[in-house]
Amino acid sequence: MNDVKDDDVLWHGFTITHVKDCIADPSKNRVVAEFSDDVSPVFPYLNATISNLMYTPAANSVTVKRGERILTFYPRVAKLAKVDGAEDARDQLAWFKELCNDTWRRREEITPLYERRKLLGHLDVYRLLPGLNCGECGEPTCMAFAFGLLMDKRQLSECPRLQEDEYAEGGRRLAELLGL
Repeated sequence: MNDVKDDDVLWHGFTITHVKDCIADPSKNRVVAEFSDDVSPVFPYLNATISNLMYTPAANSVTVKRGERILTFYPRVAKLAKVDGAEDARDQLAWFKELCNDTWRRREEITPLYERRKLLGHLDVYRLLPGLNCGECGEPTCMAFAFGLLMDKRQLSECPRLQEDEYAEGGRRLAELLGL
């Protein structure tokens, strides 16, 4: 047996301990998983690099919205809401594990951010959209389009008005905030 220690790997594995019906949407699940390692040292680095992440230092947690899913991570536990069963939960956990380990490997290049940031909300997005309710994006209103963007059901490029000079700055700002 070869016991090679990889100091660049922060998090080695996870175990799903609970899969229950989601309170907010009974067609979805809420899932609890436990981690093999304390992942909290990477939270300030994720906070500095991931735009759609909410870091809460007082709770020592990070929350990420991925589509409809709400994923909250604590030092050794994850609580996932609105996931599509255990398989989807495993996919989300594997994604976050890879993100954590990749960020941890690059930590020397990143200035950690220890301040609390809030998640981008639908009103934040709406304020940067043209507000014309023209329907060219396929949605009846800009507010509906804002929700679609945050739920990963719409793409910024689907709003042709954001290409116009008058609205281009809002489009650039949205691309930055959405991490595009």
